Amino acid sequence: MKNRVLTSFAIIVCFLVLGAGLGVYTSKYYRTDAAAKPEIEGLLWPNPKQIGPFTAIDHNGNPFGLEQLMGKWSFVFFGYTHCPDVCPITLSVLNQVYQKLAAENAVNNVQVIFVSVDPERDTKEQLASYVEYFNKEFIGVGGTGQQIASLGQQMGIVYYHGEKSSSGEYAVDHTASVFLIDPSGRWVALFSAPHQAEDLVNRLLAIQHFIDGQV
Repeated sequence: MKNRVLTSFAIIVCFLVLGAGLGVYTSKYYRTDAAAKPEIEGLLWPNPKQIGPFTAIDHNGNPFGLEQLMGKWSFVFFGYTHCPDVCPITLSVLNQVYQKLAAENAVNNVQVIFVSVDPERDTKEQLASYVEYFNKEFIGVGGTGQQIASLGQQMGIVYYHGEKSSSGEYAVDHTASVFLIDPSGRWVALFSAPHQAEDLVNRLLAIQHFIDGQV
């Protein structure tokens, strides 16, 4: 009887030790897992969204789709060339970002893409003139409304065309956020306005470092 009690006690102790050990291991695992994601504002992790195939046209009249996003880090901004404030301000900041990256020899795998949400007025000629004003390396993307939607809907882009004035002018309400797509075609970050060049550069470099370490 005494031996049976001692045996039972030993089994209970073993379970308690095992349970404690498992608890420590589990706690350590989740702390490590949580620490794996850096505190980078706007980073969409651990579930970045894979961009699916889409079709559009760049400002040179060439096809632009998912293939053109692959292999580079892409800053993507949705707007229109008749925009009075948000678009020129944002593209000016993105030009500063591009120049800062160029000064650090870190721009070769980065591209800036301006997607028009006003296909009626933003012809490829209009887009070419507009984006090249800010930076000759920027890419303007347009096409039909359906073509623009093929990309915009994947990223939750909502925009509204206002009523036309007597002169035919109208405004387009659109997001002021900048989207970051990685070289694998995944939407990995969302940068909300207001934007500052130094901040965007620092967040891009931090995200690049983090994601490169996940491969």
